[in-house]
Amino acid sequence: MKPKKITANEILRHSMHDFLNNMHLIQMNLDMGRLDEAKNLIRKYSLKCNQFFDVNNTGLYNTNELLQMFSWTYNKVTLEIQTSLQKRGAERYDVLLKDYLERFIQSIYPLFRGYKEQLLKVHILTNETLEIHVDLKGDWSPYTWIEETFNGLFRMEKEVNTESQIKFKLIASERLE
Repeated sequence: MKPKKITANEILRHSMHDFLNNMHLIQMNLDMGRLDEAKNLIRKYSLKCNQFFDVNNTGLYNTNELLQMFSWTYNKVTLEIQTSLQKRGAERYDVLLKDYLERFIQSIYPLFRGYKEQLLKVHILTNETLEIHVDLKGDWSPYTWIEETFNGLFRMEKEVNTESQIKFKLIASERLE
């Protein structure tokens, strides 16, 4: 399944639509006197913005673009992003990482079945090296790993491959500066 190509105008339209929906949800909670819920929503949206800037600051611009536009392209999957970023300098891994993540989701997407929620968690860590932890939970037909050569930039640690969970790590081959 090929993802839908999105124009700059569509990106802006989606962004403005999401922004307005978020503001209306906060306003609704304030109007109902649910201050704690409104504060939690503000924290949630602020965290999402901080994660965007954190991923950009590591140099993963293309990967960040894929992750930020993910729900618009792959609406059968809920994406949850986590970041634990302490170092910069991951630029050389960016295109390869984005391409691999895109090929992974494109290969599993047609295998989804039923109406069960499909949840993809991507945790990006930079300490001494760049690590990407991927955990997909849901319901799909059997999945065959995409055999990849990462040109020596990454090694993959496969952890789980069942009809309800796929879990793996991509670990950069060199330390970040």
